[in-house]
Amino acid sequence: MKHAIFPTMMLAAAMFAGCRNDAAMSQAPEMFPDYADITIPYNIAPLNFCVDGADQIIVKVSGSKEYRFKSGSSLMQFNMRKWKKMLKAETGSTLTVNITCKDGGNTVQMDPFSWTVVADPVDRYMSYRLIEPAYEVWQNMSIEERDIETFRTRLLGDNMPTDYCCMNCHTTNGSGTSFMHLRGANGGTIVNRNGELYKLNTRTDSTSNGAIYGDISKDGRYAVFAATAVEFAVHSAANKRLEVYDASGDLVVIDLDNLTLTDSPAVKGEKYQESFPCFSVDGRTIFFCRSEHHPQPDSIYSMSYDICAVQFDPATGKVGDKVVTVISGKRHNASFSHLKCSPDGRYLLVTAASFGTFPVWHEEAELWMIDLRDGSINVMGDANSKNADTYHSWSTNSRWVLFASKRDDKVYGRPYFTYIGEDGQATKAFVLPQKNPEYYRLTLKSMNLPEIYPVKEKYNSRKTTRMYNNMELKQVTYKSNF
Repeated sequence: MKHAIFPTMMLAAAMFAGCRNDAAMSQAPEMFPDYADITIPYNIAPLNFCVDGADQIIVKVSGSKEYRFKSGSSLMQFNMRKWKKMLKAETGSTLTVNITCKDGGNTVQMDPFSWTVVADPVDRYMSYRLIEPAYEVWQNMSIEERDIETFRTRLLGDNMPTDYCCMNCHTTNGSGTSFMHLRGANGGTIVNRNGELYKLNTRTDSTSNGAIYGDISKDGRYAVFAATAVEFAVHSAANKRLEVYDASGDLVVIDLDNLTLTDSPAVKGEKYQESFPCFSVDGRTIFFCRSEHHPQPDSIYSMSYDICAVQFDPATGKVGDKVVTVISGKRHNASFSHLKCSPDGRYLLVTAASFGTFPVWHEEAELWMIDLRDGSINVMGDANSKNADTYHSWSTNSRWVLFASKRDDKVYGRPYFTYIGEDGQATKAFVLPQKNPEYYRLTLKSMNLPEIYPVKEKYNSRKTTRMYNNMELKQVTYKSNF
């Protein structure tokens, strides 16, 4: 039996290997991933790709001079030094790329395409959660940090040595303050303030739930959270998998200097549900999503979240007492989530879905960008796809947006970049390049909730594990401003 099984296993492995396909070169070759006709930063790692069926790939890049790259297989892995030298020399140029593929005695020329290399850099580091794309096997997860200029990665958190606890929502203000939630018996919110780490208990006797979705003010003093009760339900429809929803939700603000928590009658109570808050750049406004509360899960399909705003006073830490609706969800046949202000203060980037507040499970979910000067909406057609586009993050120069997309297979979330020009228009999105261009064909995990930032975190998974197992919780104290 072993002799019979082994060839079958080898055949299966060869099939999954993906890039070698002898029949492919009889047709017009295509590269994977798709890096044709895109705008890229001058500091991006090499855009490695593969061409099914090729024995040899020759890439000719034409700009102010000509650059040639060659591979003796179906995998095109650019020389790092030569790649960086090329992009530095050609910053501000639009390059013409010609690819020639050979398979035995056959030579096929791909249609030429362009790379526009802009001088606006992308922030060097990013994080994402590695997790299986199904609720049945969520226990094995980690949070990984990636150097976008190279292919180096390291773990910020690994849940295997932390009782398989859920870990999520690594969020940073891009200026040295970040947080990450660890659940479980010894869990808490890990706060990093310029290298000083502590574990925080965000639940108090005066709040309904612990902190989940949140944002950090630009100066790093305040964190705003949605204190929500998250539930899930399985769809009866065959074409839908899962629905995650908030059973309730209020907004709270934590003063990280004094470890006090405050709220406001305007953003708490059972009449409404609040979620996905973020600060304006000046810290004087909190944007958030809000829906009227309905008994759930029966009413999930009628849950439409508006974009709302409430004033905030950074001097006193006081949340305002009046909520203003910025964009009505029902008026636009949409439900909004994942609000993020651009660091230059001009735009509010949101996810729009048909209903609910957890759009990663919604094929129709897409990115919308609101101009805060006049309220106009840009649906970002060149960046969006036919499948879920969500979990977005801004580069600190407000020129690059990183987001998770399921466009490739409807199942796996992968990190994509799009460039936002001075006119506010988004370019065609491209996936994060990998050292092995077959990575996205071989991995069995989604890369969700991508977060982008300029300076790498000052801790790793070993430190996170020690904090989970040994560090005492710091307790926030409820402070009423009314």
